[in-house]
Amino acid sequence: MLTIDASALEAMRAHAEERFPEECCGVLFATPGGQRVRRMTNVQNRLHAADPVAHPRDARTAYHMDARELLAVNRDADQPGWRIVLFYHSHPEHDAYFSATDRAQALWGDPPDAEPAYPGVAWVVVSVYDRSVRDVRAYAWNEGARDFDAVPFAVV
Repeated sequence: MLTIDASALEAMRAHAEERFPEECCGVLFATPGGQRVRRMTNVQNRLHAADPVAHPRDARTAYHMDARELLAVNRDADQPGWRIVLFYHSHPEHDAYFSATDRAQALWGDPPDAEPAYPGVAWVVVSVYDRSVRDVRAYAWNEGARDFDAVPFAVV
């Protein structure tokens, strides 16, 4: 079962509320010293401003993690004792569902042959309405269904 430290969950919730009405994004690591949240920069507004045809959605309805920061996340995950537990993002004024866009971002390749970009890593969606978190849900790859399913998580 997925476990999330209470302080890590609170950090993710705070990030979602602070970034409202835009989507936030980030990562949760397991480290030798415990779980650690890293906030990531959502560059969706920059992408939208540069090319609104290719990126029709802005940060109110989409997120795109900064590529340099994502590279640093992958480097950190290679440190002894470190691993990525989950990626998270928020849904301002929407429920905590795993959208088709979320699914596409979590996969490499095209269906039906697509595989998880980060095997064994969960994806958490934080629902925020009016700057207040309403729900948090976790999703993980189900190999048999070849899709992401909602999964329970424990807060410790």
